[in-house]
Amino acid sequence: MSEEQWFEQGAHLARRYFSWMVKHNEKTKRKVAHLFSSTYRDTLTFSGLTVDPIDILIFSYAGALLAFLVAFVIDLLIILSYGAHIAEIDGVTVLLMIFISLFLPTFIMNLIVNYPKTHARYMKIHSLGDVPEVLSYLVMYLKLVPNLENSVKFAATESSTALAKDLRKMLWDMEIRVYHGITDALTTFANYWGKWSDHFKRSLHLIRSSIHEPEEAQRIITLNRALDVGLEGTRELMNQFANKLHQPTMFIYSIGIMIPLSIIAMLPAAGLIGLNVTIFQVFFLYDIILPVVVFLYTRKILLSRPATFNPPIIPSEHPSLVKIDKKKRLLISCGIGSLIALPGIIFMIVPLIVSTDSPNTLLNFIANPNGLNSYIPVTLFIIWGVTATITLYCTTVYRPYKKVRDDIKQMEKEFSDALYILGKRIHEEKSPEESFMYTADTMRGAKIEEVFRQTGYNLTAMHINIRDALFNTEYGSLRYVYSDRIKAIMRLFVEGIQKSQKAVSISIIRIADHLKELQEVENKIKDTLYSLTSTLRSTAAVFAPLIAGVTLAITKLISNVISSMAGKIPANVTGVGSSTVFSGITEAFTLENVRPEYFALVIGIYIIELVFLLTRFTNGIDEGDDKAEFMYSLSRVMPTAVFVLTITIIFGQLMFSSIIST
Repeated sequence: MSEEQWFEQGAHLARRYFSWMVKHNEKTKRKVAHLFSSTYRDTLTFSGLTVDPIDILIFSYAGALLAFLVAFVIDLLIILSYGAHIAEIDGVTVLLMIFISLFLPTFIMNLIVNYPKTHARYMKIHSLGDVPEVLSYLVMYLKLVPNLENSVKFAATESSTALAKDLRKMLWDMEIRVYHGITDALTTFANYWGKWSDHFKRSLHLIRSSIHEPEEAQRIITLNRALDVGLEGTRELMNQFANKLHQPTMFIYSIGIMIPLSIIAMLPAAGLIGLNVTIFQVFFLYDIILPVVVFLYTRKILLSRPATFNPPIIPSEHPSLVKIDKKKRLLISCGIGSLIALPGIIFMIVPLIVSTDSPNTLLNFIANPNGLNSYIPVTLFIIWGVTATITLYCTTVYRPYKKVRDDIKQMEKEFSDALYILGKRIHEEKSPEESFMYTADTMRGAKIEEVFRQTGYNLTAMHINIRDALFNTEYGSLRYVYSDRIKAIMRLFVEGIQKSQKAVSISIIRIADHLKELQEVENKIKDTLYSLTSTLRSTAAVFAPLIAGVTLAITKLISNVISSMAGKIPANVTGVGSSTVFSGITEAFTLENVRPEYFALVIGIYIIELVFLLTRFTNGIDEGDDKAEFMYSLSRVMPTAVFVLTITIIFGQLMFSSIIST
């Protein structure tokens, strides 16, 4: 489900199960009217979310309650971990517990209430990126048939973008006589969107004026000019977005990654300035506060990204996907991940119930910080379990989606060449079936070959019309090709060839050239964006876990050195300057206070969260709203990052242990 579908589903569930939180009376109605102004209601209508303001209010209360319960459980676990020594909880930890317990519900409440505004703003920005697709459909149709109203209907029908939705609304308003005709409607539409995109406005005016051109050649020139203006505007829009990405990227790289990981190595020396660092403070900072800050910042950037070219929507009914049971594979992945994490959970429990002086050699080896944990932090099993769950689920579910998506993208890439060959062949007055088979032979080895060959076979063997050969739901060659671009152009071909084979051949050749221009713009935009995100990709996969692993090993080395040096100071000089310093440091960062395995668990969770956030950010910048691409990328980056973290920690501990022993 998309983000807006999740929001709608959450609002409906909240109304069903949490409506008791709001009394349905006049006072509540006045409160809703006060909280949700007319501007807010207009925004809610524009966003297209099928929820009422009262549902949003209940949803926000329910979200705040659930967030508070989560924070309360975390606080309770922290209190229980101190056991009989509850009085030893330091003031900083208590303040962090209170802050999270108050901040998290407030944050969730505001996020839910403001979501319609955020979504509406995103839709407006997103719609500007839909300009190339909508313009291309308008221009392609008008090159074939100079009918403005039909071209708008074609673009509104074939495109699934947010901008096409507004076109459909414009057509409806024209049908109910809000406008005097298509010229008046398109002019009003152009002026409305001109507030956000002057290029789109100019393109629509050029398209409208092309209808009145007396000569065919001049009409084509005007249409090409309209498309060039729209594409130039899109390029300029994405260049502006790319130029604004440099500073946010550096902020994420420094504040979200480098500085926090560098601070880890400084924690053992916190006692020098009198700080009493606990594992809970590190947990709150690295696993809650920092990820929330990075999430909000990256989300703000992604919401301002125009969607230049939408990814294909692949339904679950596709033959390659129909056997995928997401719930079953999720349960299997969770089961395997739990088995991998189980040793880590057991090894964490053992030190709590077994003394490090236990006569049992095996239990002592597990419980003693200088035993098993000196070779490998046992909590890494938990990190491996979480990683295995994510990797298995994303790989088994979204690899087939990725393959189908890549096949469709490859077809779209090859389609312009195939279309050019088809147009040339039809221009030579060859039959459609022979032209399709010839194109398939020429494109042998390409993904698009199968579509054209199947079309030619349908026409030859089944003696059916071209429309059924392409679009029949049972045997049509395009029934499993989920590309709006390919289907739209082939519908144009079907419509045109019924009128004039000679005219449609010329139009198809022009459309092939037009597709090449679109592909060039798309590739340039992707290259520009990828150059900005490649550093963050490598950081998420390699550099961040590498730095974290080395830093953890250095942290343990410093802690052990400080502890050993403090232990060598004679007791009769206790209270003297140097002894006091070492005593303060060891008390602030002893193994009992921050056990290395717990520290590795907290940082491991931080790395997993970082991989999630950076992969979502980089994929959102490069690919836009493509869930399949994001989940597949996650299945590749996550195991790589955790593998680098594990190897670095193990080798770092072995290397530094040898240094300590010498």
